[in-house]
Amino acid sequence: MINKKSFMGLIPAIITPMNEDLEIDLDAFDTYLKWIIKQDIVGLAVNVDTGEGPTLTSDERVTLLQIARERLGNSKVLVAGLLATSTRLAKEEAKKAKSSGADVVLVFPNPAFRGHPPNPAAQMEYCTEIAEFADIDLMLFQLQDALGGIEFDENSLHHLASLERVVAIKEAAFNFSKYKNTLSLIRKIESETSRDIAFLTGNDNFIFESFLWGCDGGLLGAAAMNTSSLVKCYDACKEGDWNTAVEYAKRFQPLIDIVFAPPVRDYRARTKACLYIQGLIPNKVVRPPLVETSDSELEILKRAMFEAGLEILK
Repeated sequence: MINKKSFMGLIPAIITPMNEDLEIDLDAFDTYLKWIIKQDIVGLAVNVDTGEGPTLTSDERVTLLQIARERLGNSKVLVAGLLATSTRLAKEEAKKAKSSGADVVLVFPNPAFRGHPPNPAAQMEYCTEIAEFADIDLMLFQLQDALGGIEFDENSLHHLASLERVVAIKEAAFNFSKYKNTLSLIRKIESETSRDIAFLTGNDNFIFESFLWGCDGGLLGAAAMNTSSLVKCYDACKEGDWNTAVEYAKRFQPLIDIVFAPPVRDYRARTKACLYIQGLIPNKVVRPPLVETSDSELEILKRAMFEAGLEILK
């Protein structure tokens, strides 16, 4: 049974290894899963932005979810990225995700809802149809514009969070003021409705501060690498051991800031490059139109990884 406690910890948004032919390297994916699951995480997010979800086919998404479910077991939460251009397609993809083992779908912002003024009724209908057709719980996704996202206004968020199948929200506006305001609003909605809605940070640019301010957990692309350090920082915050938490953050955040530096869209390739440098995946290939990390940028990442205390094998 998925509940708020299911999300209390770190949920890495994982990468999807590719081979030189730009096909998914399933052996590398399985090896990577075995490594990351050992890092005391509470779940995994598959087919999301970090994993190049928009470039994957429907069949590829199904395969990755099935493998992840098998490796993860049933005691941890499996989040499936839900990307679709139409309501019908979103419903079909959500149903496939459910049948492949996903516990909840992370509803990516549909391009139809971008722009102002917002249309809360249309957004509610979209989410309701997905949940009812696939019989699956939903995670809302507040995402910065630079990655094609939508930042909800207060009215829209009130409407969406009122839906019974909404069990969580990932907040990734990369704006601390927006983060605090959204967290406050979700807590208010919880109090008014007597419902639990897990509030997860997706703000890779202020991870420790997110934990400090009282999020329930984190669904982070940054957690796809150096995972254990982020887990330990979260745990220290939960225990009120702020000195330990700060020390972890001081080591991991400078590297993350480089990985997520402008243009932020390149963070997927940089994340893979870091894992490649550590010898955790066999290459740093990304699927076009994404662009692979250059050799000169690799040297910058290596220096930052050394400072973060990570092993460098390449």
